[in-house]
Amino acid sequence: MRVSTGQMWDSALFNLLQAQSRHADVNKQIGTEKIATDIGGYGRQSEVIASYQSSAKSIDTYKDLAKSVGARLDVQNLALEQSGEALLSARDSLMDALATDNLDNLMSTLESHYAAFAGGLNTQYQGQYLFGGGQDRDAPLAFGSLSSLETPAVSETFVNGTVKKVSKIDPSTSLQTGMLASELGSEGVELFRELKAFADARGGLSGQMDSATRDYIQTLTTSFTKAYEGMVQKTALNGSYQAKVDTTITALDNQSLTLNGLISDKTAVNMAEAYVKLEQADLAIQASAQIVANLKSTSLLDLLR
Repeated sequence: MRVSTGQMWDSALFNLLQAQSRHADVNKQIGTEKIATDIGGYGRQSEVIASYQSSAKSIDTYKDLAKSVGARLDVQNLALEQSGEALLSARDSLMDALATDNLDNLMSTLESHYAAFAGGLNTQYQGQYLFGGGQDRDAPLAFGSLSSLETPAVSETFVNGTVKKVSKIDPSTSLQTGMLASELGSEGVELFRELKAFADARGGLSGQMDSATRDYIQTLTTSFTKAYEGMVQKTALNGSYQAKVDTTITALDNQSLTLNGLISDKTAVNMAEAYVKLEQADLAIQASAQIVANLKSTSLLDLLR
């Protein structure tokens, strides 16, 4: 039988190159822990994997949105608590004045409570007024101090818009989380305004109370309690929004985990099998290289013997 040295060389070199290619592929899989480096490398599974990846990306987007909404609601909760606590503190200051039968320093104390109340309603988050209703040029509660609270009507005190923020926190859920300063603070502002008008009409409040002042302040403490309870209800509503967002984030986390698990099942390399294949490729390279080395040292005459 006639032997072609060229054919033997070609076959040996082809086997060596094939072994080296398999070694490189398996080595890459071990390095990336993926079967392929692009979606096209998964063959018929590529469409399924692409679908899983698209869904996972969408869920991650909604998760980021929900977390952003949650962060805003956290700040909104603090703002509502601040305004509520200011109303409660104002009520307590009035009760203290009744208990001591002394009006000294009452208005200066109420001035600080009003400032805290207004500060809560004028809270900003990422450059926007939380309770501005889409109007971000001016603070929604136009008068930040009790001494400046002289407009004739509550409606002139608030300059917020009417748009209540709505947030889509998952593919099927939109949540109205926005609140308006005018809806939150009108009752409280009116109480502070009435008290200031009462004090101004008497040239200020100081010293011991007369009976008319006592009756008025007793009535006012009840009104401040009611205003505070109204703010507590709004704070509780905000808390329900927070709970809904937290539940949604947990659900999205679970969906993301499931989808990433499905993607991993389709794309991840079985590392034990990969190391076995790598060892096999090493042996194939060594064997092919040995054959090539033998051919280099063997003449055609040797092969024909």
